[in-house]
Amino acid sequence: MEKQKKRKPVVALLLSFITPGLGQTYNGLLKRGAIFYLIGFLLAAASLFSGLFFKFYGMIFCLAILLSFFLFILLDAFIGAAKLKEITLKPYNKWYLYLIIFLINAFVIQPFVSSSIKNNIVRAYKIPSSAMEPTLLIGDHLIANMKIYKEENPKRGDIVIFEYPKDPSKDFIKRVIGLEGEKVEIVRNKIYINDKLLDDPCGYYKESGMTQGLENFGPVVVSKDSMFVLGDNRDNSQDSRFWGYVNIKKLKGKALYIYWAKNKSRIGLELK
Repeated sequence: MEKQKKRKPVVALLLSFITPGLGQTYNGLLKRGAIFYLIGFLLAAASLFSGLFFKFYGMIFCLAILLSFFLFILLDAFIGAAKLKEITLKPYNKWYLYLIIFLINAFVIQPFVSSSIKNNIVRAYKIPSSAMEPTLLIGDHLIANMKIYKEENPKRGDIVIFEYPKDPSKDFIKRVIGLEGEKVEIVRNKIYINDKLLDDPCGYYKESGMTQGLENFGPVVVSKDSMFVLGDNRDNSQDSRFWGYVNIKKLKGKALYIYWAKNKSRIGLELK
């Protein structure tokens, strides 16, 4: 005789919370659970590859869609279990199989997908220092486009994320000032590119900076396949004046917008 067993709505809810679709599997609906998981995966992929995440309100729209679908999955699992009096247990209705599905999703699928997204599409960063003030403040959270420099070269004025030349395990963020082959010189805090004064509205100087004495620098010529970068807080930034150029092969991404900040008026601010 086939074994019958009642389903617990709270268990179905919790299972779908830790792995979308697992609650439906618990309810004896393996195919339904798999379809929900796949739809969620495709929705996330469509959101990322569409480029909507590259704009603040595009990100909000995508997150709203994904959250709504996730809540739908949770409710479907909960209500489905509540409506079931008893089900005939299937071969996959075993606690250890639920555990295996959870472990595969949590430690294989999700880390692989997360790593691919962070390295190739978009990534979130938190600003730890004052080197880019006033453009970026300590504690600002930003979104970066991680695929742009796989398709095009950096431009002057871009706020870029790259491997710190002295420690590749660390990511740095600075503004591109000089490009390959250009002559860069700083005279009394004025930047000259190929002997022409650069319009530099983002440069910030103060009298009590930690790097006083760097109001003059160069001239230097930027090496092949490299960039000269500066922090916007010119008196308090470790940048190309100290450790040289950044090779464009070490570029990771371009800062796009602030998605969270202590000062709520800065949320959604596009970075230029």
